[in-house]
Amino acid sequence: MRLTSERFHLVGVGGAGMSGLARLLHGSGATVTGSDACPNAVLEALTREGLRVWTGAHPEALEGENGYVVRSAAVPATDVEVEACEKRGYTSLLYAEAVGRLSEGKRTLAIAGTHGKTTTTALTVSALRGSGLDPSHLVGGDIPELGGNGHGGKDDLFVVEACEFNRSFHQLRPYGAAVLNVDPDHFDCYPTTQELDAAFATYLGRVRPGGVALVGETVPAEVTRELVAGGGVGSDVRILRVGSGLFADVRAVDVREAQGRYEFTPMVEGRRLPRVRLGLSGRFQVGNALCALGLALAAGADPEGAVRGISGFGGVRRRFELHAGRRGSMLINDYAHHPAEIRVVLRAARQRFPGRRMLVAFQPHQHQRTLHLLEQFAEVLAEAEHSLVLDIYGAREPAEIRARVSAGDLVRAVCARGGSCAEGGPVAGLPDRLRPLVAEFDLILLLGAGDIDSVVGDVTGLL
Repeated sequence: MRLTSERFHLVGVGGAGMSGLARLLHGSGATVTGSDACPNAVLEALTREGLRVWTGAHPEALEGENGYVVRSAAVPATDVEVEACEKRGYTSLLYAEAVGRLSEGKRTLAIAGTHGKTTTTALTVSALRGSGLDPSHLVGGDIPELGGNGHGGKDDLFVVEACEFNRSFHQLRPYGAAVLNVDPDHFDCYPTTQELDAAFATYLGRVRPGGVALVGETVPAEVTRELVAGGGVGSDVRILRVGSGLFADVRAVDVREAQGRYEFTPMVEGRRLPRVRLGLSGRFQVGNALCALGLALAAGADPEGAVRGISGFGGVRRRFELHAGRRGSMLINDYAHHPAEIRVVLRAARQRFPGRRMLVAFQPHQHQRTLHLLEQFAEVLAEAEHSLVLDIYGAREPAEIRARVSAGDLVRAVCARGGSCAEGGPVAGLPDRLRPLVAEFDLILLLGAGDIDSVVGDVTGLL
């Protein structure tokens, strides 16, 4: 990897991306320390794994010179530990910049898209491991069977989840890149569809010469227009369309479903591969698996081993995560925070558990997203037998935006569409709010990207 030092200090190491980076660097043999403002389970886990991390600012605990200090986007450049590292000769980098540096020194496979990138990144790692390879990886979710969200592998491959927020994925220089789908989501970064499409187009334009780009069939033509036209930086990049159409380069044939799980035969550029039997729920996972398989094969994976790795993958934590109650009811814990994601989760739940009455507890994530997508949220939540809308989980938002929309606005919009819906209040009170309701329902879904995950155990105890 293109780094001139093997000493790193990570400020904000308790976050999903930063903790994965710490694990990747530690596994690659680097000396890694880290700090975070508040104690949490992630810091405890990193300590058990042999990393020296602490809570609060302790510049006196820093050691060595001429390393790298990496900070999360939430940490200012004026942070006392960052400044102390700089006085020691450390190079200061934002998280996205550090990941970009890593991507330059390895054959990088990057997975982007509004939905599904965490699972597809993990599936890609599983496909490579199934064929005997040991890639480094950095994933925005917890995957116990892969050893967590970050790993420093022995091979020259680096599999990374490419996030469009703040155009972070523009730091990457991948050999293989995927765009699963493109949907309006981060309205603070991309006020218009044109800006969003342009950002994904720039990402694909950074694929290395001789590389490959896998593009989902729903991705707008504007995203690949420059690559298709040729004559530019990416003129010798192969473009493979992924989808269900007859002319897709990577597609699934003879697709069959049993209780919400799918099996299919992959066709990659006309070549029939061994049959895939997914352990994941939902039709949308077929597309995720196809992208993962296409990237793995482009990196040199053995087809039989790649299929075996994908078929054996058990899933990402908080993605259709199942919890069984003692009295036969079931809880599904999912990170879904966009209408399109909620829709596919509800449909997967109907297939996996047919005939069960469904109660959804949804915690909207960000006022701005809730405001812009209010009608779409209302439409999909009306599909459940009953919904509770919790208080909106705010992040990075000014008071003016927070004042424009509330959970009550979404409740009224759901009811206006004939749905059954009520306000759920704060997350901490959700178990008590659900207690009188759970007897009426066999299937409880806790959805959202905020802190609704914190009450999964208490709610499961009611079932």
